[in-house]
Amino acid sequence: MSKTKALNTYISIPIYRLRYKTAATIHKMMSGYLRLLVMKTLSGRELSGYGLIKQIEKDTGTWKPSFGSIYPLLEKLLKENLVKVESSGRKKIYSLTPEGRKHMHLIDKSKNSLVDRMIVTWRAFGKITDRREMNFMLEVFNSLKKGQLPFKELNPELNEFRANVFEAYSKGKDRKRIKLVLKKAVKSLKEIK
Repeated sequence: MSKTKALNTYISIPIYRLRYKTAATIHKMMSGYLRLLVMKTLSGRELSGYGLIKQIEKDTGTWKPSFGSIYPLLEKLLKENLVKVESSGRKKIYSLTPEGRKHMHLIDKSKNSLVDRMIVTWRAFGKITDRREMNFMLEVFNSLKKGQLPFKELNPELNEFRANVFEAYSKGKDRKRIKLVLKKAVKSLKEIK
C-alpha cells in the first residue's frame, strides 16, 4: 500500500466513523436546535403550533418535535418578544416579530461565517483525501449555508443506511460481506441514469 493511500485510509476511517455517529445522533442534535428551527420556519410564514410541528417534520425529512417541546418554547419566544401570536378561531397563529427577524439575521450571519471557515478547512483537507469525499462535504456545507438540509429528500434512507453500515462495521461483523453489499449498492447506483 502506498504512503498516500495509507494516509488517506488513516484519516478517512475516523471521518467516516464521525459522520456515521453524527447520523445516529441527529435526532438528539435536532432537539437542541429546536429554537433555531422554530424561528427559521416562522421567518417565512405564519403557523399554528401544530402547523409548525408538521412543517419542521417536512423540512427536516426525518424529525418531528413533540407538542411538549414546541409549546413551552413558543411561550418563551413570546416573552422574549421574538414571536407574536394572533388568534384565528380556536387556533393561535405564530409569526416572527421585527425583533425576531433581527435575531434571525444575526444567527444567519454567524452561521455563514462558521460554514465559510469549514469550507476552507475541507478544501485544504481535500488535498490529502479522496476528491469525492471532499466534494460530498462541500455539498453538505453549501446546503447548510443556504439554510437547507443536505440531501433532504434522501435523509431517512441515508440515515438508516449510514447507521447500519457503521453499526455492522464497528461491531466487527463479517466485513467481507459488508464490503460485498456496499459494492453491489455502488454498482446499482452507477446504473441509475
